Amino acid sequence: MDIESLKEALGDEKFTALKSYVDDLQGQRDRARQESITGRRGMKDKLAKLEADQNALMERLGIDSLEDLDLLPDAKGAAEAAKQYDAKLKRMERQLQEATTQRDEISGKFRGSLQKAAIAEALSGHEFVARDLVETFVSQRLTWEGDDLLFKSDDGRMIPVKDGIAGIAKARPELLKSTGTGGAGVRASNAGGGGAKTMTRAEFEALAPAQRVEAAKSGVQLV
Repeated sequence: MDIESLKEALGDEKFTALKSYVDDLQGQRDRARQESITGRRGMKDKLAKLEADQNALMERLGIDSLEDLDLLPDAKGAAEAAKQYDAKLKRMERQLQEATTQRDEISGKFRGSLQKAAIAEALSGHEFVARDLVETFVSQRLTWEGDDLLFKSDDGRMIPVKDGIAGIAKARPELLKSTGTGGAGVRASNAGGGGAKTMTRAEFEALAPAQRVEAAKSGVQLV
């Protein structure tokens, strides 16, 4: 409606008041329209954000729709299930550790038996004067490489146990029992200072293990 046509009939004062009132109404209308447009845009943005947050939450929960929420356990049930799972896991770890320890103990005992048998077999081919002393010396030089028991020679080579003991017998013949006229002749030679050192078995057994090894290396013979 064009109110300018009323100006002459109303007069300047009334027309001015009427125009001011109409302009104010139009301003309120325009502001309301703009607020509506802005509000719709804001609501659209809020709805988009809400939908994005909802999708992210469903993805973390591993569900495809909000209806699947009913299939999830409640928070208390989930906490209890996690507690039970943690207890079960710790129990399994403890059982695994116990089984590993038991396996290592059995393996150690088995290897110890194999080592004793290997040394005994290798020593059986030689008549050492102090067999237990040589056995102690040999034991300190044995190393397991996988399933193989090897002897470390003086030059650092890893060789079979039999070869190691054979090498000792060859390099230190004074450690072997005499094949001559007998023990008396050996003792007489020692008394003269030209033979190997002698020691009674009682004196030898009184020595510390390290001293026994040193005695064997020095060529002591038991009398």
